[in-house]
Amino acid sequence: MKLNSSIAWVALFGGVALFFTPPPAGIDPVVMRAAGIVTLTVGLFATAAIPEFLSALIFFFLCVIVALAPPNVVFSGFFSGAVWLVLGGLIIGVGIEVSGLGARIAGKLERLFGDTYVRVIWGTVLLMSLLAFLMPSAVGRVAIMLPVVLALADRLGFETGSNGRAGLILAVGLGTLILPFSILPANVPNVVLAGAAEAAYNIRFSYTEWMLLHFPVSAIIGLVVLPVSIILIFPDKVAERPSDTVDDHQPWSFNEKKMLILLICTLLLWVTDNRHGASPAWVSLGAGIVCALPVVGVLPAPQVMQKMNFGPLIFLAAVVGMGAVVIDTGLGNFLAQQLTSQINLASDSGLEKFASVIGIGWVLQLVATLAGQPAIMTAISEPIAAATGWSLTNVLMMQVPAWALLIFPYQAPPLVATRAISGLAISQFLKLMLPFALVSALISVPLQYLWWQFLGFLPA
Repeated sequence: MKLNSSIAWVALFGGVALFFTPPPAGIDPVVMRAAGIVTLTVGLFATAAIPEFLSALIFFFLCVIVALAPPNVVFSGFFSGAVWLVLGGLIIGVGIEVSGLGARIAGKLERLFGDTYVRVIWGTVLLMSLLAFLMPSAVGRVAIMLPVVLALADRLGFETGSNGRAGLILAVGLGTLILPFSILPANVPNVVLAGAAEAAYNIRFSYTEWMLLHFPVSAIIGLVVLPVSIILIFPDKVAERPSDTVDDHQPWSFNEKKMLILLICTLLLWVTDNRHGASPAWVSLGAGIVCALPVVGVLPAPQVMQKMNFGPLIFLAAVVGMGAVVIDTGLGNFLAQQLTSQINLASDSGLEKFASVIGIGWVLQLVATLAGQPAIMTAISEPIAAATGWSLTNVLMMQVPAWALLIFPYQAPPLVATRAISGLAISQFLKLMLPFALVSALISVPLQYLWWQFLGFLPA
C-alpha cells in the first residue's frame, strides 16, 4: 500500500509538472494539459491508491473544468457499449448466483476438471479460450463464467483471500483475453484494428489469415505459459469438499430452469449478432433487465441494488473516456511521434525492429488503453512501415502481440469486469500480470517473429 501511495504521489507531481510545461514548438498547449491529467489518472488507475470510482470522478472533473475536451468526448465511456455490457453482465451474474445455477454448473465443472488444483486452473483457462470461438464479447464471457467459477472455488474450499480463489479468478480474466486475441471477432481490439485498417488503408483481414498469423504463438502463451504462471505464483491445493456444498444432483428449481433458459437465449443472441445486428451490449442489458423483472425474472429488483457495486461502471466509463481524450486532444499522435523518433526503426536486425514496433504499441496502450490504442497505432502505421521497410500489413499486424503484454487491469475492460464481479485486489492482479508480461515478451516476441518469417509474412 505504501508503494502504491508513493507511485500515486509521483504521478500527481509528474502530472502537475506536465500540465504547466510549455508545449514544444508547433504543438497545441492542450496536448501538455492532456499529458498532465492522463499521467495523474494512469497513476491512480494503476495503483488503486484511492477507490477507483473516485479516481474516475477526478478524471471527469479535471477534464471538464479545464475544458480539455468536449463533454461528449470526456463522457464518451457512458455511450460505449462496454459499460452497458458490463452492467447487464453484472445483473446476469447475480442471477446465476442467486438462482443456484452457478453452483450446479460448478459441480459439473468439478467432475470435468478433476480434483487437483493444476487441472482446475488448466481447465478453466482452456474453457475460457474455447468460449471465445462461440461468444464475441470478452466481457460477456467474464460476466457469465466468473460467477460459476467463484461457485467452483467455494466447492473446492478456496475461501476469499486464498491463492486458489485468486488463481481461478485470474484464469477467467486473462484466459478470456490472451489466446482470443488470435481470433478475429473474439475481442474488441481485434475488431477495432480490422475496422480502422479497412477505413484508413482499405486493407481487409480474413478470419483465417488472422488466426494463422497469431494463433500458434497465442496458443502457447495462453494455454501453457498462463496456467503455469498462475500455478507457480498462486500455489494451492484442493481441500476436502465442504459438507454444506450444494448437491448438484438435487432436482432443478424453477428459478434455475428460468435462468438457464435466459442464459441459453443470451448466448444464442451473442453468437448470431452478425445476423440480427444487435450489439452484444444491448443483448446483455436486455438479459439483465429480464433477470430482474417481476414474475419472469429470478431475483427481486431490490436485490440487484443490494448485491451490485456500481463503482466499477463509473471506472470503466473513465477508462474508455480517457482513451477518447488521448485521441481527441492529439496526445496519442504526439506520444507516437516522440516514440518513433527515439526508436531505431531502421536497424539491421529484423528482430530488433520487430520488438521496437511492438514496444511502441505497448507504451501507447498504457495511456490509451486497449480501447484507444488500435486507432492511434493504425493511424501511424504508414510512417512506421516506411521507416522499417516492411509492408503496411506487416506493421498493422504487429499491434496484436503487444496486447498480450498487459501489466495493469485498467488497460482492458474484461479485466475491469473481472475486478468488479470478483472484488479481487489490484495487488493480486499485478502479482501475476507483471511477471507474466515479462516472460511472455521474452517468449512470444521471438516466437512470433520466427513464425512470421517461416510463413513468409516477414522478409528473412
